[in-house]
Amino acid sequence: MSASPEPASGVAGPPATPQTTAVLLGTFADLHRQEAAAEEDIFRTLPFFGTALGIGIAALIYAAGRLPKWPDLTTDRGLDIFAAAGVLLALAIFEALCVPVCLSRALTQRPYQRIGPEPALRARLDELQAFYQRQGVAASRQDGELVEDMRQVLLESYVAVTPVNRAFNQRRHKLRARAAQHLIRSLIRAVGATIVIFVSDKLGYLPKVIP
Repeated sequence: MSASPEPASGVAGPPATPQTTAVLLGTFADLHRQEAAAEEDIFRTLPFFGTALGIGIAALIYAAGRLPKWPDLTTDRGLDIFAAAGVLLALAIFEALCVPVCLSRALTQRPYQRIGPEPALRARLDELQAFYQRQGVAASRQDGELVEDMRQVLLESYVAVTPVNRAFNQRRHKLRARAAQHLIRSLIRAVGATIVIFVSDKLGYLPKVIP
């Protein structure tokens, strides 16, 4: 790397040695790839959410279909069972509605940032080449200097981009985890309502539902 402030690219602290720079560049590139892969995680889990949500909706429809009408209830026990099942169904519906809301918020996060773009990197290389030519650096030395300078440029790009992408991923993963929690609670309450209605129907506490 040249001692001139122009090609130093604003890196804080003393310049790294070539071997250290290469290690850092490889590590930063791997971290960037990890965040890029994590970006697609939310899309890969959409089929799971769709299937599980469909099962939950089917359970809700079944439970609601087995629940008698309010005017048909003639006993206090039947009214209590209807109220308990109704509360479970209402909570299950609410939780099920929260699932697509959380997923949509996760999917509509701000777009990710990427290294580059290529024209910017090429323009920076041209600037560095022009700088060394003005300084009268021999052509045999320019290539080595340019390699180290471009490594520093890439390191700066990774430092600027990867933490931003990681923050987006963390927010998206929290929203996906929240959607999973709503989904599980919805399924549990839908199954609970189904069990209450089914058992009560078998014990004769509820009037028969006429299709």
